[in-house]
Parts: sequence; structure tokens; C-alpha cells
Amino acid sequence: MNMRPVGGMAMAVLFGMVATLMMDGVNSVASSVGLIGKLNLAFIGKLMNQWLQGQFWFLRPGDIPDVPEALMMGYGAHYFAGISLAIPFYCLICPRIKSGGGLFVGALTYGLACSLISLCFIYPSVGLGLWGMAGKNPALLIASLANHAVYGVALGGCAIAWRRRMLQKCMPDAAMLH
Repeated sequence: MNMRPVGGMAMAVLFGMVATLMMDGVNSVASSVGLIGKLNLAFIGKLMNQWLQGQFWFLRPGDIPDVPEALMMGYGAHYFAGISLAIPFYCLICPRIKSGGGLFVGALTYGLACSLISLCFIYPSVGLGLWGMAGKNPALLIASLANHAVYGVALGGCAIAWRRRMLQKCMPDAAMLH
């Protein structure tokens, strides 16, 4: 993606927001029909509040105290993460992948790799065990992988759409080749 640095960063921020919105939208639909668990943004906010106070480990999720602004903090942390994780994808990975299909697969792989943050750090830190398997129920593992796969697919879709748009601007007849 040969974009100017500022323009590239702005697009990464925008695409991170879009990918996070897509992840949330698909999660909302999938959780409403019982396919996966719903994202608990209030829980993320409570956890973020404790992290800001220097408390990083808990025996179980119920040990994390409530805070009135938990939902707002959860949204902030969730979208900050979605945007922050989009920046290395667009600045480091995207420029190295040339084809649309390769970019799509790379984005999906990147999204799944992002789930390792939840699976290997966040879940164990709140007493849910590695991969969220402390209770021997794969629901957290499946939800994390599904959510982050959607995030990655959305990142890839944004990148492919952007590349096609840039091609159309440079060479209107070449856009269909990409």
C-alpha cells in the first residue's frame, strides 16, 4: 500500500474502527442466536480499571470489582485495541502481500493471531486458564477465534477495497485485474 505515512496511518485507524465495528456487529448477531457468547464490554472495562490501578491477576472473574464507568471504559479499551492492532497490519504486513487473495488470507491469519492476546494473557489473568479452558468448556476459545477471524476478514476487506480504489484512480481499466 504505497500511501503517504500520515494518510496510511489515518487509513489504518479508520480500518481498525471498521473492523472492530464489524466484529461487534457479527458478535451481536451470532450471540443473539446462541452461536457464541456475547462480548462483555463492561467486564473489559472493569478489568481495564484494575489494570490502571496496577492489579493484573485474579483468581476468578467475579473477583474484579464493579465500577460505574465500566461499560464506557470497556468500549474505549476495545476500540483502542482494535485500532492499535490495525496499525501494524496496515503499516508492516499489508505492503508485503501483493495479491488480493493473499492479502485476505494474511488478514484472516493476523486476526486469528490477535486472539492470542485474549487466549494467552487476558483469560489466564482473570482465572479462566490458558485458552479460557479452566472450566473445560471451549465456548470462550470458540468465541475469541470467531470474533478475531471476523476482525481479520474485515481488515483484509478494507485493505482490498482500498487497493482497488487506488488502482482505479491510477489506472481505471486495471482495477479489475487486482
